[in-house]
Amino acid sequence: MEPYRVLVCLDVLRLEKPSRRDRDLILAFLERLAGNPHAQGDYEEQDEVGRTVQIKVLGGYALSYWADHAVREVKVVKVELADRR
Repeated sequence: MEPYRVLVCLDVLRLEKPSRRDRDLILAFLERLAGNPHAQGDYEEQDEVGRTVQIKVLGGYALSYWADHAVREVKVVKVELADRR
């Protein structure tokens, strides 16, 4: 089966230079999402339209994403510093 496309928001390009480890974790996870768009995050939230958005913490960052199965894409809609409580 053809992998999904993974679309990433501009937040990724605006990250202050992440450590090599964080960068490698993020890239590896994005590559895995293409083959497994059903991957569960560490948390989930509802967005403004009621869609379930998965949140995955990778190193010092949290990625928010959801799978659009109709068009075979995973949309990474937010990347931010992870809450380190």
